Amino acid sequence: MGLLDAIFGNNQPPKINSILPTAAKNEIRAGRLPILNTDSLFLKRGEKIHYIDKAINLEIKVVKQYRHVGHSTPGLLKGNRWNVGVAKPIEHGELVQHRGILYVTNQRIVFQASEKGFDKTYRYLTAVTPYVDACELQFGSKTYNMYVDDGNLLYEVLQLVQQRRQIP
Repeated sequence: MGLLDAIFGNNQPPKINSILPTAAKNEIRAGRLPILNTDSLFLKRGEKIHYIDKAINLEIKVVKQYRHVGHSTPGLLKGNRWNVGVAKPIEHGELVQHRGILYVTNQRIVFQASEKGFDKTYRYLTAVTPYVDACELQFGSKTYNMYVDDGNLLYEVLQLVQQRRQIP
């Protein structure tokens, strides 16, 4: 089951073409962390990149619309009308996509995008939920729905990094 199926039923998810090299995917599936290079991300001392891929941060935005409910009748004087009614708010969810590049290093998770990008360290990561085509990353009370080519591969990388971080 994919993330979009879980949220919206039968909506057709967007197609993402992976930029992660096949050799890196094979290393991850074998339980080893590849070391990748890029010019786009400024690394901290001792930091290594283990995952780079295109991603979409899916945000569910609540939109309020107001609908007038009531009626209008002729007034007491000629040319006047009497209106009675209320504007009722109607809320619905709207899916907003923010496209960018997702980096997983041994120290942090970075989503580089023109809007809604983030840079989070592992100490704030509280939960990860994998899907076939996505991963939900929860940092405290904030959840990021990261749609990627292979959500299970991203989950494996995060598990491998966490295991390495726990080994003294």
